[in-house]
Amino acid sequence: MSLVCIETIHENMTAAVDRLLRHAGLPDRLRGESILLKPNLFEPLSHTTGQTTNPHLVEAVIQSCYRRGARAVTVGEGPSYFTADHALRECFTRTGMAEVCKHCNAPWVLFDEHPCRLFKDASPNLPAAFSISEHAFLHDKIINLPVPKTHYLTTVSIAMKNLKGFVKREDKPLFHRVGLDGAVVALNTIIRPFLNLVDFTVPAQQQPSFVLAGRDIVAVDSVSTALMGLSPEQVKTVQMGFQAGLGEMHLGEIDIRGEDIKGLRMHYELPSEWLGKTFPNLTIRGEDTACSGCIIPLFSSLRQLAQARRVFQHPLTVVLGTTSAAGEHGAVLSIGVCAAPDEETTCRVHGCPPSREEVDRALLALTEQGG
Repeated sequence: MSLVCIETIHENMTAAVDRLLRHAGLPDRLRGESILLKPNLFEPLSHTTGQTTNPHLVEAVIQSCYRRGARAVTVGEGPSYFTADHALRECFTRTGMAEVCKHCNAPWVLFDEHPCRLFKDASPNLPAAFSISEHAFLHDKIINLPVPKTHYLTTVSIAMKNLKGFVKREDKPLFHRVGLDGAVVALNTIIRPFLNLVDFTVPAQQQPSFVLAGRDIVAVDSVSTALMGLSPEQVKTVQMGFQAGLGEMHLGEIDIRGEDIKGLRMHYELPSEWLGKTFPNLTIRGEDTACSGCIIPLFSSLRQLAQARRVFQHPLTVVLGTTSAAGEHGAVLSIGVCAAPDEETTCRVHGCPPSREEVDRALLALTEQGG
């Protein structure tokens, strides 16, 4: 039976993390081993946003590995395709991760600054050719450190999707073109972390901070999804991962130890729910063929408009990816360069990825001040 452990953090994160790692199966002795920690640092955002991994959690894991005798601990990440070249290193420096690494004598690496391994025809669910960082294969053990989030395309982004950070940055959009859910699952057959530790340290809905860990990546995502107030059956990567034999998805077949999950359940709002409630006149087309290069600036701009109480008084269709705007009624905004020019398009934001500022301006011009 797959094991998932949960540990509430009261005052001492280091002690809580050490207990969790021990209970979840990290060996007491790592003498001479090289350990890679893979947090989520997709953008240079503070962990207090709930979007990136808490550097203090990573610090506690580094220290625990060294106490177990690890020869080296490295922290690595490959940020989002949307993140500009000049901001890639800021994903470590502005988040506090670089400071933690320096303090703990653990080097940090941007995967795209290091060699990659080319894969060709690895799976029908993967691009015909793409590259993965050699860091996925260089170390004795990988500890996966995702932060739980909802996601517009995959419903959730937790441990399984966090491995997409190993993919060469310029190849990340290819995963969207072949079907993101299936590609993520296939990637998980190539990269197999030793342990997955989920960062629930940013309190949500008045719940206490806690961390969750297990070796079964599907079970970890399934339990995390349930704690987020969602059903694992809603998540295709969980379903497909179970079908592929990567792990257990059924909660009744998972040994959950530590805290009672009934007392920790939260409600994470899905992006589709938020969109329907906040912008009822907005329709998004082609999201299934678009990558994060377009989706991230779109949602970032929409959240800014919501905070400023701007609304779309008239129907607006935003077209992404390779989808055509033909047949759409009302205003049409096309984002990115994948779609062919269309006469129905009211305006277009070019670029791959498009700049956040241009997306902001285009959407703002189509809104009015709400009540």
